[in-house]
Amino acid sequence: MVMALLCLFSGTAVRAQHTGSYDTTVVFSGMPRAVSLYVPTSYTAGTAYRLMVCLHGLGDTCNAYRNALVSSLAWPTHLANTILVCPEAANRNADYYNPAGGEGIIQAAIDIAMETYHIDTSDVILQGFSLGGRAALRYGLDNSSTFKGLLLNTPAIQGVKEALNDGGYTFNYTNAPQIPVYITHGADDILYTGPIDSMYRQLILHDGIVKLNRVPGVAHTIPVFAAMNGFLPYFDTPAHAGGDADIVAVSIAKRSCAVTLPAACLIRNTGTDTLSTVNFSGVAAGSTFSHSWTGTLAPYQHTWVTLPDVTAADGIHTLTVTVASINAGITDTVTANNEQSASFQIATSGNALPISEGFEAVAFPPVNWIQRTSGDIYCAWDRDNTVRKTGIASMTSFNSILLFDNAGRVDEMESPILDLTSVSEPHVTFDVAYNYHRYIPPVTTVDTSFADTLSVMVSTDCGTTYTTVYKKGGAELATFPSPILNALSVPAAFINPTAANWRTEDIDLGAYSAADGVIVKFSYKSALGGSINIDNVNFRNGPAGVTLQAGTGSIRLFPNPATDVLHVSAPGNDITELSITDMAGRNVLNLSCLTKQQHVETGLSLLPSGVYIVRVQCSSGLYTEKLTIAR
Repeated sequence: MVMALLCLFSGTAVRAQHTGSYDTTVVFSGMPRAVSLYVPTSYTAGTAYRLMVCLHGLGDTCNAYRNALVSSLAWPTHLANTILVCPEAANRNADYYNPAGGEGIIQAAIDIAMETYHIDTSDVILQGFSLGGRAALRYGLDNSSTFKGLLLNTPAIQGVKEALNDGGYTFNYTNAPQIPVYITHGADDILYTGPIDSMYRQLILHDGIVKLNRVPGVAHTIPVFAAMNGFLPYFDTPAHAGGDADIVAVSIAKRSCAVTLPAACLIRNTGTDTLSTVNFSGVAAGSTFSHSWTGTLAPYQHTWVTLPDVTAADGIHTLTVTVASINAGITDTVTANNEQSASFQIATSGNALPISEGFEAVAFPPVNWIQRTSGDIYCAWDRDNTVRKTGIASMTSFNSILLFDNAGRVDEMESPILDLTSVSEPHVTFDVAYNYHRYIPPVTTVDTSFADTLSVMVSTDCGTTYTTVYKKGGAELATFPSPILNALSVPAAFINPTAANWRTEDIDLGAYSAADGVIVKFSYKSALGGSINIDNVNFRNGPAGVTLQAGTGSIRLFPNPATDVLHVSAPGNDITELSITDMAGRNVLNLSCLTKQQHVETGLSLLPSGVYIVRVQCSSGLYTEKLTIAR
């Protein structure tokens, strides 16, 4: 009997009821783990207290995180009768799910609080910041019955792929209707905007009870309490009283080659009343319309509403959709979420060549170009005013293993609609600078390269289908003699090309010379390794540069046709580089002249018979000419 009593009183049930901030440990998976708590100094066992379980972010400790919540953010002054319990992750450089099963420390921390203090079991909130917020979302959805709500402060979702459950770290979105989720995100924390928006959309599409509070002027941190003091009332009553139709998004094609195109909007019910009717008013390209949806939409359910087709003339337009009234003409109780807009472009015919784009204007994408992003901000095509071949800017994209896993994701930039019948020999030329990434031991255990791919595609049916006319990746695409080696920081993974690190690509579009309404697309596919810049995109007649006939002007290329040797003569003009590409755009010979030369001789014996493009870079400019090798 004595031994039994000793066992009874040696467990966690007899932990001392400390108040204020203090630290303790719990044995979890055979190892002691730190847990930090804050208990109001006025604690009395006769009162049931709210419990907030708080998960720290990358590199933090439970003690430092608890202290920040209590002191810097002063949460106890805003949260009456609330106990904070902060378990420590097993690995400070990962979240609570590393190693597998490590997330069980969350329940262990709850057990400590429950066994020691008088906790209102109906008022347990799971909170997390950064990677802790990511873990809180995953754990909260998997254990929705345990918590009253999830407070996610800038949850560090590791990229759009992860938000879409396209990876090993997954979220049980099907449980989203079972628990209210309140998300804060700093508007200046642009790295996480795409992942959080994608996660938020997934919650909505699963009828989740979710609110996103984007806080102006805040970066990757927890905002001051006043900026999110609505989360407690939200957990008590997530839906607005009465009827509330929330327009989440407007859907319309970014570009159409027809004057009429379909449109839709995504709505959800964020009110307490069931929606049976939503009446919309809209403006499309200056013309107004009205539309009514009827059906049954319970609180926090969603639906896509098909809108009347939009008709517009050529040009760039805006479609705006507004909730006019709901349910038998009742005014919507909340108007802040009643309107969304989307831009679209109508182009019924192509633009005559030549067309040049050097990405000099601050606005991006350029006028009449269409950008399609995979979601993460760093890999999307963007304007770069620090790297360029000529002028003041170029177009850039970037991928790295040092950021989120976006392998396989594609970012695209589409040209204006082109009329290739306007010239006799349509070509597209562009300057490219690119390098890929390589990691070798001892930085890694194996020699590994990460190499993105650039494809240029052509569509003759307004983007419905595409044909690839150019595709290069890794060493074939690279314009540097060796890869970026062992980059351990994001700045080290970018390129800084000199003039010698740019290459002009020339693609013959002659196969499409009878087509009007052509789109040329630059498609960049991530393999987690690449820094690329594109400049001076030219849709033109004939190949790149100024073509001179042999024996005329200041450049002479002979013999042509050639057999085994090619001579290039430039009297009074310094030749700096000679390159030869085949008609598919593949570089088959490149010769850089390290000293000033006015005559260059190069062998052709390794090249098969056929037609090639010779490019001669001189001090006066770039010259090109077709070369025939015949044996």
